[in-house]
Amino acid sequence: MTRWDAVIAGGGPAGLSAAERLAARGCSVLVLERNHEIGSPIRTSGGSFIDELDALGIPSHLYHPISRVVFRSPGNEARFEFDKPALCVIDVRGVFQFLAERAIAAGASLRLSTAAQSAIVEQGAVRGIRTRDREIAARVVIDATGYRSAILKSAGLAPGFRRFGVGAEYDLYAPYCEPDEVILAVGSDVAPSGYAWVFPWGRNRVRAGVGIIHPDSPSRPQDFLDRFAASIPSLRKAQPVEHHTGLIPAETFAAAFAGDGILGIGDAAGHASSLLGEGIRWAIQAGRMAADTAADALERNDLSRASLAPLEMAWRNKFGADLHLAHAISRRIAQWDDRKWDQRLELVKLLSPGQFVEVLKSNLSGGWLWRFIASNPLAAAAGARVLLRKSFSIPQ
Repeated sequence: MTRWDAVIAGGGPAGLSAAERLAARGCSVLVLERNHEIGSPIRTSGGSFIDELDALGIPSHLYHPISRVVFRSPGNEARFEFDKPALCVIDVRGVFQFLAERAIAAGASLRLSTAAQSAIVEQGAVRGIRTRDREIAARVVIDATGYRSAILKSAGLAPGFRRFGVGAEYDLYAPYCEPDEVILAVGSDVAPSGYAWVFPWGRNRVRAGVGIIHPDSPSRPQDFLDRFAASIPSLRKAQPVEHHTGLIPAETFAAAFAGDGILGIGDAAGHASSLLGEGIRWAIQAGRMAADTAADALERNDLSRASLAPLEMAWRNKFGADLHLAHAISRRIAQWDDRKWDQRLELVKLLSPGQFVEVLKSNLSGGWLWRFIASNPLAAAAGARVLLRKSFSIPQ
């Protein structure tokens, strides 16, 4: 039986990014993808940020720049105009396949229509992956199976997620769409305990969707989707070309995502922001960081948890503060009613376009936020009320 240096379960952005980095460092790498095509079916709306994608090496022809964001509550609205676009919507399938091409060019092998079912565990250590019809030996296994966390769970490292963002969207051909405008909408008639979106991604194509956090609300996003899409004037005469659904963990990342012979990355380990349910760029970062950790461990011929656990500390040090704050905010705003959203949009209006982008990015521990609060009495007062409520359990 062929033994690979690394077998990666999942051909999404996390798994493919790890595969490229490992192969570039001379490791033999096999990626197992359960679907018949990389990037299909689409399970994400694809909203992201131009500077982040540029830093990750994603070419500009694979994303569509956005120059205006409209944020709507039932009785209020905040608008942000960008002289230089900062946000974008990616060509999801195109980006995933670009990452696959990069992994293949680096020397990784991809196997489609092959679902990784469980870890092969011997004497407490993971030694490979079991599929429906074979066993594949590996010195290290990386779980990039998404929210299912299939391999981590089978290895006894279940992340234990109980809170998920559940989404449904149409990818529409919309000849009258606003090509450079994103709409974000909140409210009980739109997306209780969640938000709705309109994301143009070029060539008169638009993704319109609804995401709801379970179990914060028991509502189904599909029950709101048609009514929301029909409420957008620029989507008149639009027709669906694709229908997408997806889940993403809406919690902070797992306490442990390294074990003897195994690492978890991407949604499998909760490496996403629960503020917007945005995970692609986080997944790419996690994949590359995991690859460096695994490659170093392979060179030492030490695949113990102690040798792989530095990934956990590196992730916490780099992203932990922002992602924990994003989760805390997500839990709070999921409880807001329509009146509270209308009030809070007055605070949102105080943000500059650049500051609004930093919030969307979950860049919440940077100095810009404290400078903003210090220079805006209304925001400072609201922040003080939040701290008082947290300290003395005053109702919202």
